[in-house]
Amino acid sequence: MLSKHRSHKLWLRLMALMAIVLVVSACAGPATQTTTEMEAPAAEMEDADGEMMDEQIFRATIPFFAQDWSPLRGGGWNMHYLAFWNAGPMYIDEHGALHPYVFNEWTPNEDMTVWTFKIDPDAVYSDGSSITAHDVVATWNLIAHPATTHQRVTLFLTGVAGFEDVFNGEAMEMPGVVALDDSTVEVTLEGPDPLFHKKIATNLIGPVKASVAIGEDGFEVAEWWHPKNNPVTSGPFMPESIDLNRGVVTFVKNPNFWLAEPKLDTVTVTSIEDTTIVTTMLANGELDQGWPPNDATSQQLLGSDFFECSVAPGIGGFFLNPNIEPTNDINFRKALVLAVDREQIFNLSSPDGRGWTPTGEPLRALPGQDPDFVPHPYDPEAAQEAMAASAYSDAADVPKMIMAGVSSPGTELLAQYMAEQWRQLFGIEAIEMSPQFDSYEGPSQPALFRDGAGVRVPDSALMLLGSLHSSSNLARNIMGGYADPEVDALIEEAVTKAADDPDRVALSRQAQRLFHEQWMIIPIGTGCGGSAKGNVMPWVHGTRRNADAQFLEPWTIYIEHVEE
Repeated sequence: MLSKHRSHKLWLRLMALMAIVLVVSACAGPATQTTTEMEAPAAEMEDADGEMMDEQIFRATIPFFAQDWSPLRGGGWNMHYLAFWNAGPMYIDEHGALHPYVFNEWTPNEDMTVWTFKIDPDAVYSDGSSITAHDVVATWNLIAHPATTHQRVTLFLTGVAGFEDVFNGEAMEMPGVVALDDSTVEVTLEGPDPLFHKKIATNLIGPVKASVAIGEDGFEVAEWWHPKNNPVTSGPFMPESIDLNRGVVTFVKNPNFWLAEPKLDTVTVTSIEDTTIVTTMLANGELDQGWPPNDATSQQLLGSDFFECSVAPGIGGFFLNPNIEPTNDINFRKALVLAVDREQIFNLSSPDGRGWTPTGEPLRALPGQDPDFVPHPYDPEAAQEAMAASAYSDAADVPKMIMAGVSSPGTELLAQYMAEQWRQLFGIEAIEMSPQFDSYEGPSQPALFRDGAGVRVPDSALMLLGSLHSSSNLARNIMGGYADPEVDALIEEAVTKAADDPDRVALSRQAQRLFHEQWMIIPIGTGCGGSAKGNVMPWVHGTRRNADAQFLEPWTIYIEHVEE
């Protein structure tokens, strides 16, 4: 029998003790309960008449102590929950269909260079004030500026007139984004883009109330999002309390959410770095959603259905930096790639064997996937030949390599495996591993960076624009400023083609082949492209997610309580 789900406040008080107790119980008791036998613990509270009623509390967790909960960062573990409190312009569902949200109308001109968006007249913030076109303009200018450190803005606003100047810190405003009136936003592009409306369909660039979040200097107000500063938000929930020291964030219903009344009363997100504890808490009914390791123990405790997932478009792995030593040497990069057994990488990252073989193809799982794409092989002999042809044939000449993004036990295992391969084959010893992900701050740049890129819209050109093009975050930051003029030109031409134009795919395939020949990535197979259900227990309903790993309609999520 599962422990009884007590009130939210009691649960928070017991969190510190539970972590210790559960570590012991995880080792002491047999794991015989299946997913179908699990019941949701009952939460109770009194209504206005003193009667007992169920309280809808959604208890989630992240394996990282996030200190910055601004909705303007566009990345990080906490961004998985951004949909709960930040409304996007539109959203794309798990099938790729577009839905209105803050914007309820969108119209391009004839040559697809100017787009006009209308704001839903019912769209309001949590304080009841209207979401305005001026807020949209101010928000987009803010996230385009490097001082805001939005990690994925290039996926959405690249191509807008003036974006590059703001992104490079040379201007504060994009002339291509203007408010025609309180409810109309006009966007002018530098060239035709038939799918621009789908590019911006994400809550990662949802408008914030400018008068609250943006100072007179045009920059973000420090910690405006913290409950102590009375923040104003736009999603179905709003922050009630944030304890950054304990890693507990609590959201409650937004009383002015205009689409529907949320079914949940409260959402808590707790930082728990030990994924073994997360697995046990989920199995014991102390969490509703989390990120446990996809291993045999977790599957025994939670059931294989918990990890149900689908192949999502995208590319992931350890990306190499072509602009620093030693990975600026193409033969050195080739040697590193050929020395790693990608099947072994796949087995280590996907112990259950589910999913796909890691190919390193950026257009995987997209209409533009290339049937003739040949992944780099595992070839130790050829790897040694490539190393001998490089400027680092003597291991003593190889400078220290930093591997960034090693932010979990799973990725650390993969990184150590690769480092051992390079030690045995080449004698390379000087390798440092860093847990920093999404961005890196250190005295020197990483030679390899664990990260990835995906696309919400099933389109080959948009996938490459957000990953291989020199304007993308992946190219600028993760690959250390990767820029290939020929690759850029092919992608830039591809995005101007109509969605059903065969040249859109043909040009994209050419671009990815050129990239592939540059030996820029050691691909990782994760076993699946992300849980479409959102890594939730069986008693949680309504948790559909899209390729952005965002919950689609958080206001529809509810807990099916079962009485003991």
